[in-house]
Amino acid sequence: MKKNVWYISKYANIDTYGADTRQASFCKEFAKAGHTVRLITSNSSHLYNSLPEFESRYKNMSYDGYEVTWVNTLKYTKATSINRILSWVWFEFFVLMMAYRTQYEKPDVVIASSLSILSVLSGCFYKRFYKAKFIFEVRDIWPQTLIDLKGFSHKHPLIWCLSKVEKLGYKYSDSIVGTMPGLKDHVENEVGLGCKVVSIPQGINLDFYTDNQKELSSDFIENYIPKNKFIVTYTGTMGDANALEYIVSAAKVLHLEQVTNVHFLLVGNGYLKDQLIEQAKGINNITFAPVIKKEQVQHVLELSNILVASVRNEKIYKYGISLNKFIDYMYAKKPVICMFSGYPSMINEANSGEFTPAEDVESFVDAIKKHQKMSAAELNELGENGYRFLVEQRVFSRLGSKFMELFK
Repeated sequence: MKKNVWYISKYANIDTYGADTRQASFCKEFAKAGHTVRLITSNSSHLYNSLPEFESRYKNMSYDGYEVTWVNTLKYTKATSINRILSWVWFEFFVLMMAYRTQYEKPDVVIASSLSILSVLSGCFYKRFYKAKFIFEVRDIWPQTLIDLKGFSHKHPLIWCLSKVEKLGYKYSDSIVGTMPGLKDHVENEVGLGCKVVSIPQGINLDFYTDNQKELSSDFIENYIPKNKFIVTYTGTMGDANALEYIVSAAKVLHLEQVTNVHFLLVGNGYLKDQLIEQAKGINNITFAPVIKKEQVQHVLELSNILVASVRNEKIYKYGISLNKFIDYMYAKKPVICMFSGYPSMINEANSGEFTPAEDVESFVDAIKKHQKMSAAELNELGENGYRFLVEQRVFSRLGSKFMELFK
């Protein structure tokens, strides 16, 4: 039976204004299956700088077989700004007001995707008053993320409020979708309803990787990627959660050990970039490159030998991670090393690299040395393992079918 599906996510986006996010890719699959689909998102985000500007409250457009409704909300620039939270409230209020607009056919299924976790309130509203099936999609465990990574107290009023919203979503939803593999344990600990949880991890949009790729400029390659070195690359945000000071420390260790053929390349921007550059002063085996377009990421990864990531040793990660970065890394057919001590997935499942303990520089350095000594054939085999895992297990057509089982 075909359904009218609303997918609510404040930070969703489409390629027209930056990139097709997870939500956009699922909407495409739902529409291909014959469902009527509406993606509801906001034009206020710190993640994209080219979102649509308009004066009305809503902007509606057709895209890739489904409808997109943009909600005009309070703008902010810093991820830590109080205006970000106010923008969440603003967004949810006007999502609720869509119930009173006759041009929007009321949903049979509502997917409320964090962040913002306040979308739980919209999911509960449409379930209560329009008998819609409510699916709560958890991509970040809030407010535990604020407690572990930002140092908030359990007693802080914001944490108390968000915790109540989180539990409401777990209790009142018909199903819970988690991108992290261990979310079931967290939900069971919080409200005893782990049986509701279905793991649907991050997926790959093959069209993006086959149709939208761009090469780096020759100047970028000349200035930032040294020749005849074993290149260890990180791409992405340089913020607190990324724990990049441990990667810089690994570069320092190899510098002191006079391992001259390994070079670290950190590509991207973030509020900690200057601090990391300061930490790296005095060593010559690390380069900080500017942010590049998402369409260019594959090119820089192709010019690398191994790819790295890191997260902190915090409680929040014991339920697993499902980083978009892993999709980029594994598609590039390169081995991946990640400092991470939580619930393992993807890299170990694919046999495409390894996890080393979070914040453990020595173990991380040992893993880099091990991979540096491998033959080209061995490195290629690990890379191919990751690529094969992605295209066989993580395409959105396959994950979308699993998601749509929850509509019944």
